[in-house]
Amino acid sequence: MHRRALLVAVAGLSGCTGLVPLGGGTGSAGQSSGSASDTDESEAPGGRQGGTATATAAATPSGGTPSAAALRRMDVPALLDRARDQTDRAVDAYAGDGGSLTAITAATASFDPTPSIEHLYNAQAAYEAANRQGISAEQEQTIQRLRRVKTLLRLAIDAQSLLVQAHIDLEEFVDAVEYVDAESVGSISDRVASRRERATAVVSELSQRRYVQSVGVVDRLSRAEYDDKRLQLETEAQVLDRLFDALGGVIEGVRLLSQARGKRRSGAPYAAARLARDAETAFVRGRASLDSVASAIPPQGQGFAAVAAALVTAADDRRVDAREFYEGVA
Repeated sequence: MHRRALLVAVAGLSGCTGLVPLGGGTGSAGQSSGSASDTDESEAPGGRQGGTATATAAATPSGGTPSAAALRRMDVPALLDRARDQTDRAVDAYAGDGGSLTAITAATASFDPTPSIEHLYNAQAAYEAANRQGISAEQEQTIQRLRRVKTLLRLAIDAQSLLVQAHIDLEEFVDAVEYVDAESVGSISDRVASRRERATAVVSELSQRRYVQSVGVVDRLSRAEYDDKRLQLETEAQVLDRLFDALGGVIEGVRLLSQARGKRRSGAPYAAARLARDAETAFVRGRASLDSVASAIPPQGQGFAAVAAALVTAADDRRVDAREFYEGVA
């Protein structure tokens, strides 16, 4: 699992809607989604073949990336072709060559945002190099559309990273419930809360109309594909929100059952029994809340279906444990 890259992507979010900084090789960190004029010139691997790009081979570093000087020697059409190509490659890296963006869900633990980010960095370097030359009104419009598609894809990558990591957190939450680890349950739920808040904000920004109007500037991303992916991310963010809201009873049950075990160890069996009875009540409430979410997940939110079912099972198992606990003490 590409967890390290995913954690870096999630950690790189600045505020609620900030983007993971663009960057690659030894270049600048780039700018956030609100920027209209990213100016990084260096690029990550992925040079274009033929035409003007071939003439720049002598100035291309050993990694295959055109240098800033090489980009300056390319003409505007070649630079814009390269920007489109690198943007297409970013989509392929996200979805898998020839795959669908919606095949990547919150449950795709292997999701690695790094290759897509590198291709978007390459695209940015190319269209900004073109923008510094004399360009026509049509070429300027193309650059603006490429900028918006870059931002659109970065928002999707950010949302995807947050949702995937939240799914991993929920799997860890299940483990903590099974071990009646109250401390871990609390810290994991805090992480989920943060990720769901940021994912909701990023997905909201992704739905802005200015992005929708620019998707046709590259071959690999159609309006229909954009709409399908946006709906999937929106739905998964909503499911995550509902799952988090349903965790309260389970969190309370784990806390009470953990305390009950402590009271029994310290020689207070009747206090332990009362706590275990309260824990059972909390687990009943938590299981019912989780089951109402798990049983109503729409098709676009199925990435969370398996972990939702696991949460229901874990809550029910601990409910049984709590009941057996206080019955055994009594």
